[in-house]
Order: sequence, then C-alpha cells, then structure tokens
Amino acid sequence: MSRSSRQALLLVFFYSMLAAAWGWRLLAPDGSPLPETSVLDATRTTIASSLALAPRHLQQAAILQLATLPDPQLESLRTWLKAVPEQRLRQLTVQQGPVHTPCPLHAALVFAELANPAAPFCDDSHLLISACGDRLDESLKIEALELIASQAISSHEMNLAVEIHERVCTSPAATWQNLLRLTEASRLARRPAAALRVVNEWLEAKSSRLSDHQRESALDLQIALLLEGTRYAEASRISLDALRALQPSDAVPLRHLERALLATRAAGESAELLPWIERQLRTCPEHRLSLSDLSSGKGITSGYRRWLREGASIADLNHQTSIACELFFRLAAIGETHVLARLQALAPQLGRGKELAEVLTRLQSRFTPLQVARALADGDSPAAARSLLVPHLRSSPEDREAWRLLTQIDVTQRGESAAPILWEGFLKHFPDDVPALQHLAQLQFAAAQYPQALATLQSIPSAQLDAATLRRISLLATHLDDIPAAHRAQQLLISSAAHPAVSDVLALASISLHHPDSITADASRNAAFAKLPVGTPLHKSLTDAPATGKVTQFSTAVEAK
Repeated sequence: MSRSSRQALLLVFFYSMLAAAWGWRLLAPDGSPLPETSVLDATRTTIASSLALAPRHLQQAAILQLATLPDPQLESLRTWLKAVPEQRLRQLTVQQGPVHTPCPLHAALVFAELANPAAPFCDDSHLLISACGDRLDESLKIEALELIASQAISSHEMNLAVEIHERVCTSPAATWQNLLRLTEASRLARRPAAALRVVNEWLEAKSSRLSDHQRESALDLQIALLLEGTRYAEASRISLDALRALQPSDAVPLRHLERALLATRAAGESAELLPWIERQLRTCPEHRLSLSDLSSGKGITSGYRRWLREGASIADLNHQTSIACELFFRLAAIGETHVLARLQALAPQLGRGKELAEVLTRLQSRFTPLQVARALADGDSPAAARSLLVPHLRSSPEDREAWRLLTQIDVTQRGESAAPILWEGFLKHFPDDVPALQHLAQLQFAAAQYPQALATLQSIPSAQLDAATLRRISLLATHLDDIPAAHRAQQLLISSAAHPAVSDVLALASISLHHPDSITADASRNAAFAKLPVGTPLHKSLTDAPATGKVTQFSTAVEAK
C-alpha cells in the first residue's frame, strides 16, 4: 500500500475515533464549557498524518490513544510540533516529552521522527535512541536501532551501521536475525572481525540463546568469517578441535566435516582431515563392497561419491599414494571416469596394473571405448587412450569421433608440425567433415600455405559455408589474384543474408570491377545493391546514373582589347 493510501485510511479511522470521543464528551453530565477545539483538532490531524511513517503494528494503538488524548497533553504536542526535528526527537528520548512514556503514541512518534526525511543524522539518532532508557521497550529499541542502521547503509556510512548492529546484539532481547543483520553489515563494511567477535560471544555464553539448529549455523558462520578475514590457521584449528572432541564411537557429523574441509584446505592442512574422511567412509555400506560389486553402479549414494572424491584428492595432494590409489580405484569402479588418468599413473607404481586392466574392462560394459579413451586423454594419459582406441577402430572403422580423438592424440604426441598431415589422413576417411576441413585450412593458413588453404576451404559444400568462412575465402582468393573465386564467395555471402552488411556489398562492387566477365559482374552487383535499404543516400549514390554534361569550346588565350 502506498504512503498516501495509508495516510488516507489513518485519517478516516482517526476522524471516526475522534467523533466517538467528542460524542462521549458532549454527553458528559458535568456541563462544563467546551474549550476551543479548532487548534486541537488541527494538531490531532497533523499528528495522525505523521503516524503513517511509523511501523504498521504501532499505528492502530497510537491512533486510539491520540483520539482520546487529554487536552493538556494535546497542547504539549502542539508545542512539540513547532520544534526542529532534532529537538523533537531529543524530547521523545532523553528530555521531557509531550506525552507520558512508555505508551503506544510515544513509540509511534519516535519511529515517525526517525523515518521523517528531515530526521537528524544517523549518528545523532543512534545516540539518542541508545540513551532513551525505559522510554521504549527493548524490542522497540532494537527495531529503531536497526532502522537507523539501514539508513546508515543507504547513506554509505558502513562503519556506523556496524557499530549500531553491534549495540543491538549486546541486548538480551537480540535474536538470531539481529546477528545475521550484523554479519551482513560487517561484510558490506569489509569488517568480518566485528561480526566474528559477537558470534564468538554468543557461542561461548553459558546460557546460550541459540537453538540447536541456530548453533550449528553459528558455527558455520564462525568458520566463514574467519576465512573471510584470512585467519585460516585459526579456522583450521577450531574445526579440527571439534572433530577431535568426538568419542571413538560417535558418528562424524557431516556438517563438522564440511567446515573442516573448507578450513583445512584454506590453511594448507588438509592432510589432517584425511583420517576423519576415512572414518566417515567406513560408516558407509558401499565401502564394504568389492570393486567388482561397485562396478554395477547401483545403490551408490551421492554422499559416498562426494567423500571418496575429497579423500582421494587430499591423499594424492599429500603424497599418500596407497590411500589415494585405493580411493581412485573405488571411484573408477563406480563410474567416475575422470580419475582414470591419475589411476593409470599410480596403479603400476604399486603393482596393481592387473586390477587396473580389470576395472577398464568392466567400465567398457557401462561406457563406450570412446568415452573411456576421452577420459584418459583429458587426464593427460594419451598413450593409454591410444592403446584403447586402436583396437576399437579395427572393429569399428566408421566411428568418426574415435578417429577424431585418435588424430588429436597423435597431434599431441608428434607435435604441431605434423598436424596438417595427420588431419589430411583423417579427411581421407571422412572427406565431408566440415570442422576438420576448417581446422586444416587454419593450419595451412598459419603455415603460409595459402593456395592449399584456399583449396581446402573451397572443398566445403556451399550449403555449409558460414559467413566467416566465406570472408576468409574471399580474402585468400583476392590475395592470390583469383578474382572469380573471390567474387563467388562474396556473392554467396550477400545472397545468404536477408540484410547484408554494407561493407560486404562495397567489397563485392570493388571485386566486380576486376571480374573478367563484365555481364556476370554487373548482374551480381545490381542484385547486391537491390538488397540495400531503398531511399538512403548510399543507395541513391550507388544506383543513380552518373550525371552528364555538354562540353563547350573554350580558349586559354587572352583576348586583346
């Protein structure tokens, strides 16, 4: 609801209550004369309008109190309204105010003054609200301080916002949400230590105000803030101490592992975490299965996969080869083909080459030889990938992607100088492969073999020529003085575009001037001009016939007088 609509509704409600109050007063039996009411009614109207700035949950009670407010207090409000905004807020917080406190009207007036565009500066408002004592309930004081903090953030006073949120979190009435707002403000101010100090106090308090779920979230937040403040060693120590505090019979909480993984990795102490990951893996039923049973890929949970990956990576990073190899074997058995290359390097060192061959054989029942070979090649094991591809291509010579991968592996092993010959060999098997033709042409162009590059590009079917390829053909043909080939490429480029680029049209016109067949050149040039926007100065200059004039006789001799 907009502010104007809220003000209108408040005024309607206010006048209804005012009518009821005055009706009651007129029916009073004392018969005392009525005071002058016009000024007081104007005061009530002004106050009611300003209360639209207060939080909605305070407005109704404040309006009810305003409608029945005694005349002396209403007179005080009228005097209070004449003061400047800073003085008004000061009277509501630390000086003698216009109404008795605490009461709903007073609380609503405080918030209305804070939300007023002419409100005092945030640092002044913060000090006044903090010093108001019991004039505001503690929950309302927290709400007011957080309103000031949000205003400070809007005016880019980040450090002040952090200071205000810290003051809020010292209150016994502060909640988990208040702590989260402090964290957000401290991150905006790039001062994670401010939020960390409060988080530590809440975690170390004897009578914690945090629920079990909030406590776990606070521990997560503690590690995150330590890492943001580059206190990696401290984060690692805290997270590992939490794991060491577990009894031998206790299950390892996954949340503890997650925190320790982040912290030890940042501190370069991940080797300390490896025993705990192994302990967690031993609790998984999948870990008791053999490699042959794991190769079915059934019943493998995502959590087991995750900690297998983390454990294998940490063990390999810290040169614990036997542990890494065992975990890599289990990962490969469940279908994580990206570890095959590393396993190819580790298994022979430990005398487990036969097991590796068995794992590769089992994987080929779930994956194609191409998929396994690509995983090996991507992991920097080209020799192993090639030894898998060669027998496969003997039985499946039409597997284009396998031939492509074999060619790429051969280029890697023999060097870039052999790349053109190897791709030419690939094209003997698949002469219509457009990506291979474009790659070969690029290699020939880089080697300054321009005629060969042009011939390669021209062998691509016209229907599969894109704009970039056509421009390259035109450039090469022009460089080699093959005007018909350049003209044909430029013509195809324009005819395939609904709205050709002006530069392409002008290039065609330039090439047409040198074409040996003037009729063909003129026809293609006129067709290209017809695709340009009609009526533009460029179109007119290209299509209008040149103006002609009549030559008259003249003489350069000076006429004698």
